[in-house]
Amino acid sequence: MHSSQKSPSQPRYGVHAVRDIMIPMRDGIKLATDIFLPVHGDGRIVDADEQVPALLVRTSYDKTAPEWDDVIPYYVRRGYAFVVQDLRSRFRSEGDGHYYHTVNPWEGDDGYDTVEWLAEQDWCTGKIGTLGSSHRAITQTQLALRKPPHLAAMWVEAGPTNIYRHEAREGGAMSLQMFGAAHLHALDSHEVGDDPEKAKIIFDAMRDMGDWIQRFPLKPGETALRVAPDLEQTVFDYYYRGEYDEWWDQEAANQEPMIEAGEHADVAVTVSCGWYDNFVGATANYFKTLNPQTESPTRLVLGAW
Repeated sequence: MHSSQKSPSQPRYGVHAVRDIMIPMRDGIKLATDIFLPVHGDGRIVDADEQVPALLVRTSYDKTAPEWDDVIPYYVRRGYAFVVQDLRSRFRSEGDGHYYHTVNPWEGDDGYDTVEWLAEQDWCTGKIGTLGSSHRAITQTQLALRKPPHLAAMWVEAGPTNIYRHEAREGGAMSLQMFGAAHLHALDSHEVGDDPEKAKIIFDAMRDMGDWIQRFPLKPGETALRVAPDLEQTVFDYYYRGEYDEWWDQEAANQEPMIEAGEHADVAVTVSCGWYDNFVGATANYFKTLNPQTESPTRLVLGAW
């Protein structure tokens, strides 16, 4: 008796890692990228004669972080290339050092350029999928608004599409966890770099975060984030901009208007989140807005986590 269901995929390949490929952006900046390719048992790496699709993660959290250690081999062994890239001015990527937490106006263009570069590689079928949660979800949405021709699918997990409503000022006041989060981003920022004195200032503040929260209201230059001025400025934009203004309305901070206007790529999209996540409302809104617009399948996954 034959089943109509497809059989589950089987691991057929080994994994070949090519690290710190410097992918050029349109302005000449190069972004550090690790590419994991399927390899046969005899050592042959997939090439132009046996092309594979690619899965792309663009991250502010270090492309070498262990969070992908189990994910990468799962997909590569089943015939996908897996690509993890440090964002501009993060970790091993080039940049001018400027980095504004989740409000970076260059992410859409950098994402587009990365997708199209990958599609041109001889081992690639030309189909690129994206995945990732939180900030990695934001970068997916930003590149989807640029409609790269070779973007084929997205899995957007637990990501805000409006920093004012979903992340920084949900309910009206600043979400103070963003103050703490900025310290995590500062610790490994290009601004702090390898300076142990600056790192100690951030570490001490992270240890005493409860005390720092009690000191508000504060002004720029009065926090440990003074050693990473872009991040300190972003925190105070979050804090003092109580009214929705032109800063909040920039595309880097709010992708909702462009999604509503039909500017999102028409590709297969899964949006997912947990009931108890900060961004469950944002996730549901993303699906609700996108689903009637596109011909490609759109799916919402919410679960009790």
